[in-house]
Amino acid sequence: MEVLTQGVVMRHYEIVFLVHPDQSDQTNTIISKLSSVVSESGGTVHRSENIGNRKLAYPIQDQFKASYGLLNIECDQSTIDEIKTSFKFNDSIIRNLILNAKKTHTETSALLNQTKEDSEKESYEQEKQRKYEEEKTAKAAQQARFKEEREAKAEKAEVAEVAEVAEEKTEEKTEEKTEEEKSSENVKDESQSSPEDTEK
Repeated sequence: MEVLTQGVVMRHYEIVFLVHPDQSDQTNTIISKLSSVVSESGGTVHRSENIGNRKLAYPIQDQFKASYGLLNIECDQSTIDEIKTSFKFNDSIIRNLILNAKKTHTETSALLNQTKEDSEKESYEQEKQRKYEEEKTAKAAQQARFKEEREAKAEKAEVAEVAEVAEEKTEEKTEEKTEEEKSSENVKDESQSSPEDTEK
């Protein structure tokens, strides 16, 4: 759709650009600069979105993700030419696309809605994974405690058994000693008997 403003033909455009993931913080700055270029030329920015990082359908410059920026504007051809030139000399922008639009777009884009849904889903999956790891760690710690308790009980039982065996051996030695002492006393008594008792 074309609009004639003060003798200048204004057209609707949709601009999408991809920023290198290492320079994703530049996305808002680029959007602001493009918006200023449009406004200063007498055009209108109907929609501007920093969509954020998204996975690419295929690698671009060996990158698998990029920060997406989107603009829906109404401007003349000279402004579009200026925007194209700025893209060409901006190393942080790895890909851009400028399309003619038939009407004004002001509502939230489908791409931004999808990104939000993906982000929420990813956050949910991360939270789910975190809880799983926590439960796994807690279970492992519980099993370790049970193992320590079993080993402690087994060690205590072993010590008690050793002590019991030692006590039994001590009692046996005491009994043997007592028997020896009794035998010695009997021999002593016999040796101390009088000769008369022996003759009788």
